Amino acid sequence: MTIYSFYIFDRHCNCIYNREFTHLDHANASGVGQVNKNNDSNASKLLFGILYSLKTISAKLIDSESEAETAVANALKSFTIGPYRAHYLESLTRLKFVLVSDDNIDNLQAILWELYSVYYIRNVVHNGLSPIEFKQSDDFKENETVGKISNSGFITETDQFLQSLRFFN
Repeated sequence: MTIYSFYIFDRHCNCIYNREFTHLDHANASGVGQVNKNNDSNASKLLFGILYSLKTISAKLIDSESEAETAVANALKSFTIGPYRAHYLESLTRLKFVLVSDDNIDNLQAILWELYSVYYIRNVVHNGLSPIEFKQSDDFKENETVGKISNSGFITETDQFLQSLRFFN
């Protein structure tokens, strides 16, 4: 059982954070990987497209129209494709948190909620230097951090938290 990647999408459908984990056989090398290198890749765009489509379908499958908006927003919790499972949480501010793991891990809703309510709120929302909107600039260069979460505290704390989980490796 393992976690392969962690994505955050904003309400404008942009991937604002991407963390890929590379799991090696060496005990000390687990967790190395890339941060914010694949935000604009086809993989992140396809993942968002799948999430959007499945969320729309799951919202239509809810029987009662009296369901709360949060129930509709979070009707989709996870889905499995081949050996991978994507775990999904959408906040009330329409941020989408996604963890990609192997298909043996059943439910990571509590983990996603902690990533949002503790680490994202503390390091990004409460940070006065962090942008409110992660817009892409017209002069965007590949190695520039505009439109991405580049807060070192957020990256370090989420890495430590995810690597401390018993099923990370």
